[in-house]
Parts: sequence; structure tokens; C-alpha cells
Amino acid sequence: MTDNPLKPDPVTRYRAVLESLDPRLLRQAAKLRALYPLIEPQVAAGVPHAAIMEDLAAAGLPVRHNTYITTLRRWRKARRLAAEEASQATSTPAATPDTTPTANPTPPPLDAIQGRPSRIQTPGDLRKIRDMRIDLDALRREGLANRAKATQDTETQTDKE
Repeated sequence: MTDNPLKPDPVTRYRAVLESLDPRLLRQAAKLRALYPLIEPQVAAGVPHAAIMEDLAAAGLPVRHNTYITTLRRWRKARRLAAEEASQATSTPAATPDTTPTANPTPPPLDAIQGRPSRIQTPGDLRKIRDMRIDLDALRREGLANRAKATQDTETQTDKE
């Protein structure tokens, strides 16, 4: 099936992985999750899902199309979430308990709502709204600053008249 004689064909690799699994794994989805590290490079290379499903059936794991696609989506989502958590853990260093807070910490920027889109044009903008982080203290400071600015503006207008 493959052009490279040094690499075994996918059916052989699938069988090897399936034989190494615990026989108590009864669900097809659990078996598919074990095979997705082998399947994902094939999908990236452009192999049709139907051909991959034929290879799975030849390896002894016949799956329905819905089971295959649903499990693939869930596996990819779990990998994506794990990668996001890992990137967040590396980007934000943990606070050490030995550090003492400074007497006058610098206030965060006045933008209290992080991730606010300027306009709603796509479904992605709606997802941004759903995932917004709101800092209530910063929102309070922002409101106080806006009120102070408004009172100053009204005072200057009355002075001009």
C-alpha cells in the first residue's frame, strides 16, 4: 500500500497497536483514540477518511463513519485544550510564596474587559464575547474615571457659559 518498503503499511501498524491494547477495552472509541496518533499524519498527508476507515476494517476494527468522525473531533479538541493549558502554564509564571507584595502595586490598565471585540461580524466574535474576562475592580476604576471626566466636562461647559 505504501511506496516506501521500509515502512509497514497502515493496516500492519494498526494491527500492532490494537494487539498491544488491553483486551478489556470494549468501546470502539477507546480503540480509535489509541490509533489517532497514527491516523492524524495520514489525514494531514491528504489520505481520504474513507480509505483510512477501510484500513481500520482490514486491521480488525470496523467503525461507522459517525463514530470515526465524532471520536476524531473529540480527540483533536482534547489535544488542543491540553496544548492551550500547557502554553498558559508556561507563559504565566507561578507566584512564589516568598515574594512580598509591593506597597503600591501598579494598577492594571483601564480596560476592564479583556478580549472585547470592537464589532460583531462573525461567529468568532461571538465566541470572543463568551470567553471575555471581566476584571470587576478595573471596571469600577474605569467607571469612576469616566464619571470624573464627565463632571469635569460639565464644569468646564458651565464655566464657559
